[in-house]
Amino acid sequence: MKQTRWLPVILMLGLLPGMLLAQNKRDTVTEYKKPLYEKQGGNFSLGIRNTYSLFSEHDANSFGSGVGGQFRIQVIDRVNTEWFADVLFTNIKNKAHRTDIHVGWSVMFYLIDPKAFNRKLTPYIVAGHCFDETIVKVNGENGQKLSHFSSAIQAGLGCHYNVTPKFDISVCAQYMLHLGKELHVEEEPDGEMHLELHKNAGWEGHLLLNVSVNYKFLQLWKPRK
Repeated sequence: MKQTRWLPVILMLGLLPGMLLAQNKRDTVTEYKKPLYEKQGGNFSLGIRNTYSLFSEHDANSFGSGVGGQFRIQVIDRVNTEWFADVLFTNIKNKAHRTDIHVGWSVMFYLIDPKAFNRKLTPYIVAGHCFDETIVKVNGENGQKLSHFSSAIQAGLGCHYNVTPKFDISVCAQYMLHLGKELHVEEEPDGEMHLELHKNAGWEGHLLLNVSVNYKFLQLWKPRK
């Protein structure tokens, strides 16, 4: 009778290791399916960039290139900001050249959860504003030269290739639309070039391609969990 009374306890003790092992497996599967990633708000990164102009309002076949730098401050997991400066040089039909100095900012929205940038690819949409100093000069010692300060807006698509969660290579294509007046190069029938400042820029601008490398150095603040 006494042995029968202890039988349930003996059975429970015998089954306990199997129950614990099964629970541990369930926890492992749950953790694997839903890993916990640290919040990314406050991340600060520095980068360098190359900028290419695929066409401009002066000549659909013109091509420009330049260099610059940027830093990013991430607001929340799926929203980042980018603050940049670059210089872009464009050859206009081998008869004039243009220099654009851009200083501005953009907001980046990630189309998918970056998962603390553990994904290899993180696509995003981007839009922003910049100030633009434009200098155009006709080739030659006595060539006409004009400069103009204005502002512009830009928007486009981009993607990070995350080499590591802290280091990325980014490619971004944006259309930059100048606001207000715009410098133009007019070519006469005899081949002479002269510059004009148009009152309205219309929808003319640049299609820009940016390629950059960036590294996250620190976290400016700790986001709430």
